Amino acid sequence: MNDEYGIYYAEGVAERHLAQARSLLLWRIGSMVLGIVIAGVAWWVWPEQFGAWAPWIIGTSAAAGLVSVGFSVIQLLRVRRDAELARPGLAIGLNRDGILIGQRWLVWPEVGSVVVRPGALGSSTALVTTGRDRSTSRVPLDYTDTMPATLDAAVRVLSAGRAWVDLSRLD
Repeated sequence: MNDEYGIYYAEGVAERHLAQARSLLLWRIGSMVLGIVIAGVAWWVWPEQFGAWAPWIIGTSAAAGLVSVGFSVIQLLRVRRDAELARPGLAIGLNRDGILIGQRWLVWPEVGSVVVRPGALGSSTALVTTGRDRSTSRVPLDYTDTMPATLDAAVRVLSAGRAWVDLSRLD
């Protein structure tokens, strides 16, 4: 009978997510600059047709571009935060005595809740464990080699029903 269950960070996933977030940010900056340049060139080449509207077109392009770049910056920061947590090796360890989440060990009676929170604006779906002392530990699940329902089954079995993973926020 196997009384241990380990969940590991998948190799290279964090780096790929970080590279995609950087690429998206650079793409959005480039698109914003290109839109402003095209409007400026059109204003310069055809001043009669674009004269009155050019400042509005340039301003709208800049404002929309800045909002888009702002969302990309937030996404990059969230992906970077998750990637820093996702170091190669064991992410979550379970056995009959307790749970190791991140670098924190909790015996089953100390576990207050285990919740899966969906990601938003680039952040990963996270497993958040709160101890009875109200301290929390977080693991980005999108960078691991497991599915939330599999994790829930392992937690229920190894804790002998004393703990479970709350998956209700994924609905």
